[in-house]
Amino acid sequence: MIDENRSGSSGWMNRLRERAGWMQKPVLSTDASVQGGINSFSRPSKLHSEGARQAYERSLAKEKERAGRGKERSLLLDIPLTELPVVVIDLETTGFEPYADEIISIGAKKIVGTKWEQGEDCEWYELLNPGIHIPSHIELLTGITNEEVTEARSVSDGLRHFVQFVDKRLIIAHASGHDKAFLRTALWRYHRHTWKYRMLDTMLVAKWLYPKQRELDLDTLAQMHGISIVKRHHALYDARTAGELWMNFVDQALAKRVMTLREMYMYLSQY
Repeated sequence: MIDENRSGSSGWMNRLRERAGWMQKPVLSTDASVQGGINSFSRPSKLHSEGARQAYERSLAKEKERAGRGKERSLLLDIPLTELPVVVIDLETTGFEPYADEIISIGAKKIVGTKWEQGEDCEWYELLNPGIHIPSHIELLTGITNEEVTEARSVSDGLRHFVQFVDKRLIIAHASGHDKAFLRTALWRYHRHTWKYRMLDTMLVAKWLYPKQRELDLDTLAQMHGISIVKRHHALYDARTAGELWMNFVDQALAKRVMTLREMYMYLSQY
């Protein structure tokens, strides 16, 4: 028989714990007041239990919502590119810092596959009142003046329309980092609405299709594809130009036997 007190690490560790009082069992008092104190301490209150239950239910609801959003985003991956519903967007802003600047216009247009979607609700452009001064160089660049936006709807209201317009479509934008940063920040600032949209940058697709092409700005790519540029730095017209690029890129992807967004992402992951 092995003497546990003389062998193994557990023996000497237990002896140290006993000497330090770590392993002493609590002495239960027969005093009712003391027992009541012990019981009231150890048994969670009804209020505490209810709060925990509500927190748990909220956690489950949020997890379910996230799972639903993830499922909706995943559905887009396997729709054939010839049937993929997208919305091409562009923003104009008072500057380039999403936490300090504001959106002053949004342009958006819907596409299915390689065709513009038809209908009154398939194109949207709106000026927005940023609530702050538009710098003179931005007025010059965009043609949007401080006077023009004084009667426009607020950024908060404009974002409500944006969410409805986009719905569950893939968002397409050129050099999308700017647009995504502003939309993500503004949606949270005004509506506590977290970003839940799948967004694809036509510049990234261009890197895949033209790996040796150094200039990938909207003007250069439009010229390469014979796309007329109208009213540059106007949100709706720039969205239209990006949309023309996207439809051209879809044709090229299909020619490479890339049939779905999931397959396209496999190539884009290299860039």
